[in-house]
Amino acid sequence: MGHDESTEAELAEVDVIPAHESALRRMVADSHDGRYEAVESLDAAKATIDAVIVMEGDYGGSIYLTCPVGLVQCDESTLWQLLHDLDKHGWNDPEGASLYFEVAPVGSGIAGGTGGGVVTDSVWLHPNLEKLHLRARVEAVISGDRGRIE
Repeated sequence: MGHDESTEAELAEVDVIPAHESALRRMVADSHDGRYEAVESLDAAKATIDAVIVMEGDYGGSIYLTCPVGLVQCDESTLWQLLHDLDKHGWNDPEGASLYFEVAPVGSGIAGGTGGGVVTDSVWLHPNLEKLHLRARVEAVISGDRGRIE
């Protein structure tokens, strides 16, 4: 087998993580024989039992927010804007901020840095964001009553 053929075979074995999945949570699940499931969009999440939104910063280094999809009344682009607004109060690194639609029932832990997150029956905010008194504005965005928290 020539060098080019060897490289192609090695690349074929690489497990590429889809963009709609959290690389961190996928790796944690894989290393602990756990289950990780993500869906590609808000619309797909709305048709999925136990779907939640997860907003993270610092490439998974902080979980900013979790919320059951059933509570989301805004559109997906508004969620992305909310993520970027929250990130300005967090790591302030737009490249490291991500929005995921995952399957996780109430009570589930969400792996991530700075303590990770948890799925509740309402909006869960990272304690550092809670200290900034953003909850009411965040909930208003998610419920569709407000366009942005700023």
